Amino acid sequence: MTLVQLRTARPPSAVVGGPLVDPQARRVRYLRVSLTDRCNYRCTYCMPEEGIDRIARADMLTLEEVATIVQVFAGMGVERVRLTGGEPMVRRGLVELVESLAAIPIDVAMTTNGARLAELAAPLRQAGLRGLTVSLDSLDPERFAAITRRGVLAEVLAGLEAASAAGFTGIKINTVAVRGFNDHELGALALWAWERGHVPRFIEVMPMSGGRLYVPGELLPATEIRERVALAAGAPLVADSGEGVRGLGPATYWRVASGPHAGRRLGVIAPMTENFCGSCNRLRLSAAGSLHNCLARDDAGDLRSVLRSEGAVALAARVRAVLGYKQSGHTFALDGHGGPDKAMISIGG
Repeated sequence: MTLVQLRTARPPSAVVGGPLVDPQARRVRYLRVSLTDRCNYRCTYCMPEEGIDRIARADMLTLEEVATIVQVFAGMGVERVRLTGGEPMVRRGLVELVESLAAIPIDVAMTTNGARLAELAAPLRQAGLRGLTVSLDSLDPERFAAITRRGVLAEVLAGLEAASAAGFTGIKINTVAVRGFNDHELGALALWAWERGHVPRFIEVMPMSGGRLYVPGELLPATEIRERVALAAGAPLVADSGEGVRGLGPATYWRVASGPHAGRRLGVIAPMTENFCGSCNRLRLSAAGSLHNCLARDDAGDLRSVLRSEGAVALAARVRAVLGYKQSGHTFALDGHGGPDKAMISIGG
């Protein structure tokens, strides 16, 4: 079935049934899909310096297979799909895929490094992309180049301008907070984002890649992140529902209580110090078709071979079987132990 045919096809009736619920009675409403393990950046917290073993082309899901899998998940009650990578914008056929997914229908969002956003923002918006998150770890060109190993800050900023012009609103700006690297910029990043109508979000570093990229002293806890932003805002932060910007992700939201920035909001994603596993509502699909129950674990189930040999109905049964092994939480430790062997780039965060 082609992407054009998938735009009008209905999910197989056999897979439309009860919602996806894990052994802890958490309902799965959110699917994150890695379209590729390739990326035009080499971010220090995402990819090991020696690189990773790439997925062979024959083992990578075709875009038609991605659309079929998402269609099956939609038939089981999943409400949002987020396209990730590597970097999703290096995958050919991306705009056509978004158009097919939006027609399922399902809410389609994307996380990107923004390097190709100036070129693709308008076509993606027209195709039906509704949620956009852009990674931005520094507003200093040299520091940005250092953490991305090859990124050009001006390209990302131009991409964000193009995205706003294309009609994207409430764009989320994801910043990995690293002590000793960009911790002094967090307040400035928040102010910069607010001035442009974006939503700043700050993420604690995690011990991916078997902890090889993790330096315990670099962890900036969520409490300190909020303190630094509050200092820049000149007012305390109070908990906020995040209504209108929250989506289905794990961020907690906060708003400035008073002063010239009153009402401005930010998100914090704190898997290390403010565990959110109890409310987990998502699964992750790798570009090779492996279904991961948890970012922080290496256990996964193969969907690709089932889809190719048995079809969508058998695929739904495999999804439920894999979900049956989902654990109650991760085992991340502050000293860098307890993380998975997989690299962030191979699963998309």
